[in-house]
Amino acid sequence: MKRRIITLILSLLFVTASAQSVTITGRSNKTNALVRLFAYEDLVNETGILLNQSQSNAQGHFILEGSVKQILPARIYVGLEYVDLVLTPNASYDIEIIVPEQKDNVSYFEKEMPTIRVKRATDHGIYRQVVYSEEIINSYLIDHFNQIYRGRQLRYIDSIQNAINKELPDIKSDYVKDHNRYKIAAVRLGISADGGKRIIKDYFDGQPVLYTQSAYIDLFKELFDSYFNSTTYDSHLLSDAMAESPKALKKYLDTDPFMAKNPRLAELITIYNLQKLCYGDRNTRRLAQNHLTYIKEQTKYTEHKAVISDFFTNYSRLAPGADAPEFTLKDSDGKDVNLSDFKGGMVLLQFVDGMSPVSEHQFAELRNLHYQWQDSVQILTIAMHEKMEFFKQQFAEKKQNWPLLDLGDNILLLEAYNVRTFPEYILIRKGNKIGEAPAPSPERYLEERVRKMYGK
Repeated sequence: MKRRIITLILSLLFVTASAQSVTITGRSNKTNALVRLFAYEDLVNETGILLNQSQSNAQGHFILEGSVKQILPARIYVGLEYVDLVLTPNASYDIEIIVPEQKDNVSYFEKEMPTIRVKRATDHGIYRQVVYSEEIINSYLIDHFNQIYRGRQLRYIDSIQNAINKELPDIKSDYVKDHNRYKIAAVRLGISADGGKRIIKDYFDGQPVLYTQSAYIDLFKELFDSYFNSTTYDSHLLSDAMAESPKALKKYLDTDPFMAKNPRLAELITIYNLQKLCYGDRNTRRLAQNHLTYIKEQTKYTEHKAVISDFFTNYSRLAPGADAPEFTLKDSDGKDVNLSDFKGGMVLLQFVDGMSPVSEHQFAELRNLHYQWQDSVQILTIAMHEKMEFFKQQFAEKKQNWPLLDLGDNILLLEAYNVRTFPEYILIRKGNKIGEAPAPSPERYLEERVRKMYGK
């Protein structure tokens, strides 16, 4: 009996250590809005786990709760706008999120970003130290821009950590220390004259892989983005090894001593580069997918199984031939329009959130294409709800006679189509199958892609 009680206590302790609660009490100037909390264990694919969602009330107040096993980067969405946070297990936060009112005729990249103010946090100061460290680093870079980026004087980079230590002498968290270390390493890379070889040696060779450290993964992506194409490997031998077998590929990749010495990191580099090859030609795509499947089945690293699974999930969701996410939206006359209404032909979705010189130019090109296509391709413009009256007037003035749809409160449709910028285009083939997502804009090969896809 005593042994069973001890076992029960140990199991409860394990559960507590595995996942601990996080509570966020907040307020936003966006009332009655959907508020969602995502945590990121897979930064390679930037795949977030939805921890909780709620609705801000008439005063903008909301509460979010969830559980995390370790310190994780997180993102809070208020509608479609977001702010970043760092979550610590068993911590609570009191925050305020301000979403600026956007001016008309401003492009997506010129929009004011939302801001977050953490009024109180029981996270041992981790979020405050991360944010303050970034402010110190950025201020130091501005103050010593000429010495660092023009003079390439490394001693100034070495002094960044001293500046942080002076302002934040009480940093105890390894998460914050790693964040600062790899942020400074990114600065060193910016003035590196050897293609990052020294950075790889000092910051990656023999070092632990920090899957949930955004500063580490950002630098990882920059350094290893095209590692298969580096001077380390012969492209012909690499292609032969890929075509032969996964074991042959690994054996060839291990001819690089760095890859051979760091098996966990080497496998992640391989996964990351194979994922990019999945967007190549058909044969390359097939080989890359087969290699990824093999690694997922054979790997001893659970993080890599998750990274590959997330990739395949995201890749297949909007891959050519996948089912296009269905929707029903109101048109400018208030009538319901379903995507399935156009199942018999091709459809071009255009997502817009306002008018800018870029979108105005693209509309002009789209009008020309609409005139050429006639009924061959059905254009559907989907506008943010608050911009509907503006676009109604634009459509009337420019005599754009294809359907204008109101996104309404269906903001999750943007995520279903992975819309990240505006204007954004999605080509849908007959049968409501994904053709290309995203598709090129009207002035950049869109007509060519339509012609190639027509009739499939």
